[in-house]
Amino acid sequence: MKIINVTQGTQQWHALRATKFTASESSAMMGASKYQSRDALLKQKATGEQPEVNSFQEKIFARGHAAEDSARPLVEKIIDEELFPATAISDEYDWMLASFDGITLLEDIVFEHKLYNQNLYEQVLNSDLEPHYYWQLEQQLLVSGAEKTIFVCSDGTSENFASCEYVSVPERREQLIAGWLQFQKDLANYEHKEEVIILEAEPIRDLPALTYKMDGLTLNSNFDIFKQATMALIEKSKLPIETDQEFADAEQLVKVFKGAEDKLKALSEQVLGEVQSIDAFIKELKFISEQIRQARLAADKQVKSRKDEIRKGILNDANDKIQQHLNALSLEIKAPMPIPTVSVLNAMKGKKTVQSLEEAADTAAAQSLVEADLLANKAKENYATLSTHAEYQFLFNDWAAICFKDTDDFSALVKTRITDHKAAEDIRLEQERQQMQIKADAKAQAKVEAQQEILPASEESKQSDVIAHALEKGKAALLPTTLAHQIETSEIKAVPMVQMTAKEANYLRKRDAILTALENAGVDNWSGYENAISNITRTNTQL
Repeated sequence: MKIINVTQGTQQWHALRATKFTASESSAMMGASKYQSRDALLKQKATGEQPEVNSFQEKIFARGHAAEDSARPLVEKIIDEELFPATAISDEYDWMLASFDGITLLEDIVFEHKLYNQNLYEQVLNSDLEPHYYWQLEQQLLVSGAEKTIFVCSDGTSENFASCEYVSVPERREQLIAGWLQFQKDLANYEHKEEVIILEAEPIRDLPALTYKMDGLTLNSNFDIFKQATMALIEKSKLPIETDQEFADAEQLVKVFKGAEDKLKALSEQVLGEVQSIDAFIKELKFISEQIRQARLAADKQVKSRKDEIRKGILNDANDKIQQHLNALSLEIKAPMPIPTVSVLNAMKGKKTVQSLEEAADTAAAQSLVEADLLANKAKENYATLSTHAEYQFLFNDWAAICFKDTDDFSALVKTRITDHKAAEDIRLEQERQQMQIKADAKAQAKVEAQQEILPASEESKQSDVIAHALEKGKAALLPTTLAHQIETSEIKAVPMVQMTAKEANYLRKRDAILTALENAGVDNWSGYENAISNITRTNTQL
């Protein structure tokens, strides 16, 4: 890390923080801050407007600094090393800054202090910190390269002092970096939103009080005046809601109508109790009461419809932004991106104002984009691994199902599939070689058997020719007439003959067929052929 020579709390320190993304801002960036929304942080970074610090906050900050100074020596005793306050910038990310309540001389241990409160005190005792706190620690460890943080909650005394060690969680660090990268994109595309002003309904003149007086059997009232005012208000409620002011007025009108309904109902019961014979007045009351009820329902429906319209608009805008990002990533990694685990709809639940709805939707959308980017980066790394084995691409036609595996698991999968494929290929080639050998042997055997059938007939034909020639010679010379003598004295004597058994003859035929097959297969090109011929020649010479 690069330590910056500024004193915390000074004007120079505040100016530096305004140009960087700080550790104390990381929880807001991740949508986990208790005090600032992600949208508010975006506006602050885009406009440079800093939230004002009131006197109450100043007192709390002063108490926190005093407690921090008192707690530092207690931590130094625990780690047996001295701690120094510092401000530094990351070597890897020059836009990332962290301020440390203390760091050791070897920069291997960081100290972070928070003012005592019971809830945080218990978290520290259980070593189970909320995201509001651990994102700051993650960034401090990332910037410093330290091994751990000693996180303390205290009021500066040893009685109310709790500490725990925090070490970086790789998945959180990865999310933090991706979160800031997405924040920078949003900051570059920041468009100022008009501040949401909570409008107050324009004063609506309440309906005149409806009065009546009994004069014997005659009922006198101001019902006509009341009815005229009521009908005018009813007509006003029928107008469509188009502006935020009209929306606020409509909500107020619903309340006026509801109050009028209740009053008319009570008055109707009162009149019935006093004069049961006067029916006309009661009918009029019921009529106007029903008109008011219908107007209230219609106005209330418009108000709810407008609220739903606003909510759906915010939801659709956020989801459209997410979907466009997913589509772009899908093209990059050549696989469909999964649906993010973060739900914009769930994030918006329970939010009443437009501003809170927008902040919830924007934060959820940003978290979805970060999640998608991390998955896409993993797929890109895996694709790079796969590209080094381009000749085996056909083994990974299920790319969409395996592309998001952890890089180590994916590398192991690639190695296993290629090894299995090579082994299967070796087996296949050996089987093909064996099949070719079987076919060659069968072909040679068939040739031998065919020659065995031809040789006896050929020998018999040669003998017949010799005998016929001898007989022909015998007739011409008029020699002894016995066939044996004729053969003996004829040219048949020129053919050398040997005696052998049929078994021996068959054996010689088979060997001759094998030799012929070998010669046809190019045996003279085989190693050892010349040595074999030399041996045969040498043996024949000796004989």
